[in-house]
Amino acid sequence: MPTYSAGAVTPDIEPFAISVPDADLDDLRSRLDRVRLPEPQTVADTSQGVPLDQMRALLAALREVDWRAREKTWNAIGHFRTVIDGLELAFWHVRSPEPAATPLLLTHGWPGSILE
Repeated sequence: MPTYSAGAVTPDIEPFAISVPDADLDDLRSRLDRVRLPEPQTVADTSQGVPLDQMRALLAALREVDWRAREKTWNAIGHFRTVIDGLELAFWHVRSPEPAATPLLLTHGWPGSILE
């Protein structure tokens, strides 16, 4: 990815595809299998963090994800990236089927994701 000085807007917009290496997915599965959960919380609310049952359910759901199917779904949408004011940005560009549609820009903050 090229770098640009602060204040510059790059004319370079590059398409890219999500492609997670097998080694990264193997590492993720290994980490999920090694998670050490704490003892059950001593309160019935969330004042001590995520309830243990919810955390177990999340771990089980992450173990079951078909990451290659997710990549295929995500890559069906045009992904692009560029650099603006020295910050790397990734975005989807989806045209409306309505010719007179007003453009809409949706953003998210860290540590969020456009997938949310």
